Amino acid sequence: MPIRWRLTIWSSLILCAVLVLSSVIIYVILQRYLGDEVDNNLRVNSARVHGTLNPQEIPEPLDYSVIHSKLPPINEFASPGIYIQLIDKDGNVVVKSDNLGSQELPVDPLLIERGFAGNVNIATVAAGNNTSVRIMVSPLYMSNQTLLLEVAQSLKYVDATMGRVRWALLASTLVALLLTGILGVVLVRRALSPVKRITQTAQSIEASSSLSRRVDYRGPMDEIGQLAATFDHMIEHLDKVFQSQKHFIGNASHELRGPLTIIRGNLDLLDRNLSKQERLDSLREVKGETVRMAKIVSDLLLLAQIESGQLDQQEAVPLREILLEESVRARKLAPNHQIIVGRQEDLSVSGSPHRIRQLLTNLVENAIRYTPEGGTITLSLSREGDWARLEVSDTGIGIAPGHLPHIFDRLYTVDKARSRASGGSGLGLAIVKGIAEEHGGKVTVISEPGKGSTFTVWLKL
Repeated sequence: MPIRWRLTIWSSLILCAVLVLSSVIIYVILQRYLGDEVDNNLRVNSARVHGTLNPQEIPEPLDYSVIHSKLPPINEFASPGIYIQLIDKDGNVVVKSDNLGSQELPVDPLLIERGFAGNVNIATVAAGNNTSVRIMVSPLYMSNQTLLLEVAQSLKYVDATMGRVRWALLASTLVALLLTGILGVVLVRRALSPVKRITQTAQSIEASSSLSRRVDYRGPMDEIGQLAATFDHMIEHLDKVFQSQKHFIGNASHELRGPLTIIRGNLDLLDRNLSKQERLDSLREVKGETVRMAKIVSDLLLLAQIESGQLDQQEAVPLREILLEESVRARKLAPNHQIIVGRQEDLSVSGSPHRIRQLLTNLVENAIRYTPEGGTITLSLSREGDWARLEVSDTGIGIAPGHLPHIFDRLYTVDKARSRASGGSGLGLAIVKGIAEEHGGKVTVISEPGKGSTFTVWLKL
């Protein structure tokens, strides 16, 4: 079943439950209110009759005509349908109000028994023809006998009112459910239209294998809008990843094809009748290209591990110690360069010591590679707020502005000839960026052609 139908049905069921519950509450409250009004009316009229029939004013023996004449006029009561009746202990009706005519109030033996026992009671008694009356009985003490006063009110108008209320509540509930169903289908369909567009876009992408299409949602940024926007961002990200992967595969193939071509050419030469020196030169070139391929493959595996989130067990990493160790290694690696250690605050971060050491090594080797002999490479470590700031600056050839946005891309090299001659693979800075982001940090670069570059790694303390 489509989700729009499920949402419509569930909303209709919930509304139905709410309407039924509220209708029952309204019905019960109204019925209780009308019942209380009838009972209060009976109490008022009963008290009025008791106040009117003073036993001292009734002559002996009892004259029922006098009692009848002293009954308060029915027309004076605020509510119509009030009936008054007096019965003796034998159950005979001795006095009744004129509006009863030839009829008498229905008899309830238990109610009469309780009344003559001195109790005041109110009860509902059936009067025939699907009607009922509410009767209040109370003893009326005369000089020489006790009569039972019955004050009653017909419940016909109450029953009629409640019947109309029942039909009104039922009709309003059905109309509300019908309108809810119709409007629910329309509103849910409109609300879910972006989802349908997302589905159509996904199906189109699947059919065409093209990630250029977008939902382009223009509505409010509610949950549906956020879903559409997230879908577009996801497709855009996937498009960039696939394009990057495509370029990466092409670049990796190109980088590996070169060494393989050289190795194959030298192996072909070794099959020929070469001199000893020529054979040694071919073997040396094969060995060099093999080492270069091994480094490219090793860096690719490391980058794959970083991008897959396979972080080593985290521990406290002493950045100052790693910085000093790397400065010593750099002096041995580049004896003709001037290696300087600037600020070296004692800072530690949580992460992988091996990865952070690899990060610093790649930055230092990159600085050595692009700094002429006699140049200066400066390493520094300082604190800036909640961040550790690790800098590697050089006085090398610098980077042109057009290359800066791409230097952290995989297999991207500014000077391919220099990179190849120095053993670079174009993966070092991509590894630096991956390790920094893996530790919740980032890497930035400032460079000016002919004046050098400064790479800054920010790591969260």
